[in-house]
Amino acid sequence: MKVLLVYVNTTLRASYPIGLTNLASYIKSLGHEVEIFDTTFYQTFLRQDRENIREKIGIYKPVVNPVERVYKNDDLMVDIIRKISEFKPDIIGFSVLSSEFYFAISISRKVKEVYPDTAIIFGGLHPSLCPEETIKQPSIDIICIGEGEYALKELLDRLDKKDKITDIKNLWVKNGDKIYKNSMRELVSLDNLPVLDWSLFSEQHIFSPLNRRMRRVGPVEFSRGCPYSCSYCSCTALRNLTAPQRYLRHKSIEKAIADLITLRDKYNVEIFYFLDETFLSMDINVFRNFAKEYKRQVGIPFYGMTHPTSVTEEKVKILEQMGCYLMTIGIEVGNEKFRSKILNRHVKNKRIIDVFDTFYRSGVLPSAFGMIGLPFETRELVFETIELFRRCRPETYSVGIFKPFVGSKLRQVCIEEGFFDPTDDSYNYPVDTSVLNMPQFLEEEIGGLYRTFYLYTKVPYEKFPLVKEAEKDENILMNLVEEYSTKTD
Repeated sequence: MKVLLVYVNTTLRASYPIGLTNLASYIKSLGHEVEIFDTTFYQTFLRQDRENIREKIGIYKPVVNPVERVYKNDDLMVDIIRKISEFKPDIIGFSVLSSEFYFAISISRKVKEVYPDTAIIFGGLHPSLCPEETIKQPSIDIICIGEGEYALKELLDRLDKKDKITDIKNLWVKNGDKIYKNSMRELVSLDNLPVLDWSLFSEQHIFSPLNRRMRRVGPVEFSRGCPYSCSYCSCTALRNLTAPQRYLRHKSIEKAIADLITLRDKYNVEIFYFLDETFLSMDINVFRNFAKEYKRQVGIPFYGMTHPTSVTEEKVKILEQMGCYLMTIGIEVGNEKFRSKILNRHVKNKRIIDVFDTFYRSGVLPSAFGMIGLPFETRELVFETIELFRRCRPETYSVGIFKPFVGSKLRQVCIEEGFFDPTDDSYNYPVDTSVLNMPQFLEEEIGGLYRTFYLYTKVPYEKFPLVKEAEKDENILMNLVEEYSTKTD
């Protein structure tokens, strides 16, 4: 069977997509022909490039890319129709985040106009959490809920044999006016997946900026799932889809190491990026053994992210010994009660500060995540977050404005409180402004604090009044950013 997978990437993320790459690699390993239509490198999306905004406010500085990014001026719709004409796929699959849902729909509609008999399947986060909204689209024949590897294998086997497909687990299938809504199947065993096949994508994806350098970065996973239930995240909703199965799973150490060695050697990887939701949330004995084999057999730097409560002095020492370059810790907000009550993250500020101090006593750089514009938040609470960032001194960090993600508990809270109207929600929220309507914290003030957050964490306190002016004054902002911006990622 021939499978065309569409990588819908309108935000110019510079990385191989882990979910779609896993799916494509698995299907290819079964003997099917797989090709990727990648929307990443089209000029039309450059105006949405988030790095332009992050550079403007001082969080990011551009670095020289050893492989020049080549962007197409061509019409994407014309190109995908041409691709289908040349490849002649039996089925076309879209992997879709909520933010790209409607753009993906526009592509599928065009495809259906020209190739009405070619089956189209949507999978990924949005179809999994909003199946009714997705399946009702006339240009979609099938949706996959949850993990797609086993379901797509069965679907392709049955299509090849011309057997019925209406009872395949994890799939909702249209047949005339009827929709067959099937139950969930067993979760994927990560050891059953082949080595990631990045050759399906442009090599441009392997280069990513990391702390003042462009590097050949290999995005990988040692685990899937998350043990935490943060209220702003969709992971809990995904976990609930497959309950009572254990959603958090790890590869065996043997399989993980073998895959990493292959990827390192085949693609000349300089540094691995573990995309695990929280890298250190594993049994300490598993971590010790994995670290020992990683250092002995893989031996190149890596980075990842983790929850502050998963960090211990022993784990940081192990990270240092195995060559970890950087670990990102979720600070999120600075007020303990707000963090616990609103975000469902139960960790004291002292613990967070101790974590950063522990990293700074090691050779592993600490990075951080932060958020502003959360429901019920105030300007005063944002300054508590700024103060915690100043105390923790992360080597690099990313701060974002809260988005009411589909599947998150806080989305429903925002709707119930009247902070957010989901009617005609585009799911494609701006980077530098809030979509919430909160009387105590206006959109303009949230945007101003987002633009100056970096400065507030860097300038002397006596310059705070000038930074406050910069919240509304572009010229003052640019001058201060030029003076104080030293980080690159």
